[in-house]
Amino acid sequence: MILLAVAFVSMPAEAQLFKKLFKKKAKTEANASGKADGIDDDAQVALAPFASFGDNRNNRNAFLNIPLGIKANRFEKLLMQQGFVERKNEGVQTSKTYFYEGEVYGAKSLITLAVSEQTARVYAVDVEDQSVYLSEQAVKERFANLKEQLVKVYGPGYIDHQGEAYTIQSRLGTVNMHYERNSLTTSYTIGFALDDAKAYAMAYQEMEDKEYETAPRAITDGLAAACNHTDLVGLGVKLLQNKTVKAAQDVLRSYDYALEKTTAKVVSASFVLGNYKAVVSLARRKQAITAITLTATDDITAICHDLETNGFTSANQKTWQQGKMSVAISTDKQGRVVLTLR
Repeated sequence: MILLAVAFVSMPAEAQLFKKLFKKKAKTEANASGKADGIDDDAQVALAPFASFGDNRNNRNAFLNIPLGIKANRFEKLLMQQGFVERKNEGVQTSKTYFYEGEVYGAKSLITLAVSEQTARVYAVDVEDQSVYLSEQAVKERFANLKEQLVKVYGPGYIDHQGEAYTIQSRLGTVNMHYERNSLTTSYTIGFALDDAKAYAMAYQEMEDKEYETAPRAITDGLAAACNHTDLVGLGVKLLQNKTVKAAQDVLRSYDYALEKTTAKVVSASFVLGNYKAVVSLARRKQAITAITLTATDDITAICHDLETNGFTSANQKTWQQGKMSVAISTDKQGRVVLTLR
């Protein structure tokens, strides 16, 4: 089984694609029933305001108001009541598969359910827009429209994967929207995937090969730990690639950062998501950016991992290098992570 995972190739690559849900291991088959696990499907609710509950164990992330974490056969029934139809695979099937077609947020889509083998519970959903977008401008327009609709349902998130993705990491689960360029063509596809944090944590325990899986977040009283990591490395690299004042400001706006101060010596901007905060300070000489400093209440281990997967190398986990790009990473007196890029 796979969760939503983002993988980067070396930074200069023209098209850095996601390892999409279900492409790595095609375990979307399961028995219809699964073993008993003490969870009452009737008690599960979709996206209830968690602040009003002391215990959110039955509060679930949801797809089209269908709570994840319920049995797959029940999920299928509710999905088909909304007009979705099952998509049958060719050839002999040895067990149940969970592929459906229908309209999602204004686009014909292919829906795939990730189902726990042991409990037959849905822990994630992948939605692939069946339209092919013939230009980057066209797919970006769909991206902006879909982002707006997802934020209305799941709350705000952050720009990810150097602008090709948007991630919403709520206390109930994760939603990741992404677009990518099709190989050998100039066309693009787009889709999104979501999981339920509690259901994924249960499914993770039965996964045999966890090397490529994202470890589940800690869960307390039914709520996953709050978001504490964004695409700082991707933002920093894009700023390094756009080292004029105007270009850097455009990059910051594209990442939903609020521009705060522009003087003869510095350009600053900030981003706030719940308790998470990041501040960017750009040293300038006339119209040229000479140094980039990112300060955030982020996870230093996750940042180092991002640097590594982006092709940076380090002998001491403090100074990282890739070609002519260098990154120094430290913490300040407030415990915030500080990245300096040149």
